[in-house]
Amino acid sequence: MSRVRKKKEKVDLESAKAAYADFERATSNAVTISQRNLGMVHTGRQRRALSVFTKLIMHNMSISVLADRFFDNPSGSALLDHYSLAVLARASIDASLMTMYISEPSLSTKQWDLRRQLLFLHDDSNRKRFLKPLKAYGVQASDPANDGVRLGIQTRIRELGAALLYSEPKIAEFQNGMFLFLDGVRGAVREAGWSVDDFDFNQSYLSAYVHTHPVSFMRFDEQLRVGGISPFQADFCHYLFSMLQEYTQSVVDRMDVFSVPDKGDPNGHIE
Repeated sequence: MSRVRKKKEKVDLESAKAAYADFERATSNAVTISQRNLGMVHTGRQRRALSVFTKLIMHNMSISVLADRFFDNPSGSALLDHYSLAVLARASIDASLMTMYISEPSLSTKQWDLRRQLLFLHDDSNRKRFLKPLKAYGVQASDPANDGVRLGIQTRIRELGAALLYSEPKIAEFQNGMFLFLDGVRGAVREAGWSVDDFDFNQSYLSAYVHTHPVSFMRFDEQLRVGGISPFQADFCHYLFSMLQEYTQSVVDRMDVFSVPDKGDPNGHIE
């Protein structure tokens, strides 16, 4: 008989559970703010921020459903679906950043209006892109803004861009419909007060799970356990829940103030 014994794998399930409890508290705080705003009258910017905030909460609640199924009986036959947790976590981060971007309190009326117009144009451009193939099959789909409306948005972007002293080349870029964040995603991250390096890591790493790139499956045998949890999964959950707790609570702190009717939005009502 061989005297070589396989080293027992160390699974830090308690740290994962503790991080999960913190994540749950942050999500509960978000729900409290969302419920507080039901039936209240808000500005257009507050409504948009609250809608994305709701999207963030729903992503987090879906994460909880998957996690609870395993953590309620970690030694049973339930499979810890860390793949779907990663995909939902990436969506949660995206919703967190967009909520912060929309609700940035330092914006002047013109600065917010320019962001708003870029969102309108991005929406129109993307709808045209994914609805166009449907027409080839005779599918009747609701058309996005007509050319006149699109031209009106682009004209408004030019006016606001000039008033805010953007260069002509930059204004032309704004008008192409591809800009989501005014100063790029990293600019939005900096404005939110988040670490750009951390955000870049989180986004690029979790993107592998969203798109099923090799990082997400090349170590399948080492990472997945059916009935139980692997050391990788325990560490992955600890990372995931800790990271999501920080982003979620950051948004909660912002929305606690920004969502207050009549005074949370410093620019008042703009549709």
